[in-house]
Amino acid sequence: MQLDNFRDIRRDVQHHAWLVFQLARRDIQVRYRGTQLGWLWAFVSPLLMLGVYTLAFKYIFKVRWPGAQEGPVDFALHLFAGLLIFQAAAECWGRAPRLIIEQPHLVKKVVFPLALLPWAPVLNALFHAGMSMLLLLVVALVWGISPHWQWAFLPLLLLPLGILLWGGSLLLASLGVFVRDLPQFVALGLGLLQFLSPVFYPVSSLPPMVQSLLGWNPLTVFIEQVRALVFTGAYPSPMLWAQSMMGSMLLAWVAYAFFKRVRGGFADVL
Repeated sequence: MQLDNFRDIRRDVQHHAWLVFQLARRDIQVRYRGTQLGWLWAFVSPLLMLGVYTLAFKYIFKVRWPGAQEGPVDFALHLFAGLLIFQAAAECWGRAPRLIIEQPHLVKKVVFPLALLPWAPVLNALFHAGMSMLLLLVVALVWGISPHWQWAFLPLLLLPLGILLWGGSLLLASLGVFVRDLPQFVALGLGLLQFLSPVFYPVSSLPPMVQSLLGWNPLTVFIEQVRALVFTGAYPSPMLWAQSMMGSMLLAWVAYAFFKRVRGGFADVL
């Protein structure tokens, strides 16, 4: 039964890869439709955000990142490295509770693989996370951070992250059909998750007991690995990557099993 769920997930993605691609492309295009800059916003928006954080935290609050240099953008770069991971999760999981209920025609009138719906926002979020990673590396190079060959491993982090985001999105989308207050709960939860993730601080600055608790946050390992690869040139940890993949696949399996159990009731509720 466990393997059947993984086979079903793989079969859905393989058989409907073109549909997934089209859904994701449409999702990205809708985001920039009618704008003057179009796809350039994928670079302009994070660049403006990086500038604002540099101004706010370095020159207004005069905050220094533990262990980083004293330059004006060092804090902002470390902060940005954490934000690009968190924002990918927040974008997916914030939209997830309404993914199915906003498209009742796909439930009632046509035969559609509903488990594919979360892939559109997930690939959208990964696309923008990739653009933000590229911008992070460019600004780091301009600021004088020496490049490392380990930077080539950054895209590998997106694979378990994508599975984690899809699993969480599918679970929330399935629950959202029956719990209409779920979007509000998720919005509150994401606000808390931002401060319970090492976005504004490194894990090493916390007491050992708090570090252990923070390790249960699935975003922690992704944020810390991005910072380690970019700023210290640390070798990527196969153990951490494998743990991230196993945790993401476990969430995906739970989400898909729950989806299969309750999808028969979607039409009655909608």
